Amino acid sequence: MKGVLVTAVACLAAGLFVIFYFCHGTTGVQFGTALSECSIHIDITTTGAGVPGAVGLVSIGSFLLIVATVIALIGMFRRKRDVAPTTRHRDSAFEE
Repeated sequence: MKGVLVTAVACLAAGLFVIFYFCHGTTGVQFGTALSECSIHIDITTTGAGVPGAVGLVSIGSFLLIVATVIALIGMFRRKRDVAPTTRHRDSAFEE
């Protein structure tokens, strides 16, 4: 399960990196005296060869993240088998 989660995070990070690396957008923040006057504007325009790769990486990462979540939920709700705990008794080194 940990491998699926690590792969999902790596794919999402790589996909977002490619999106922002090939980005030709603008970002704007405006602050006002009233809360209703405050705004943030993010315009992300990604062009070029990075788009298919980024879309693929983000799609694969999102799918693997859903799979990792389902695996974790199944592991939480699955009953643990009745396995007797293994106890190890160490014999004394000075015992005859």
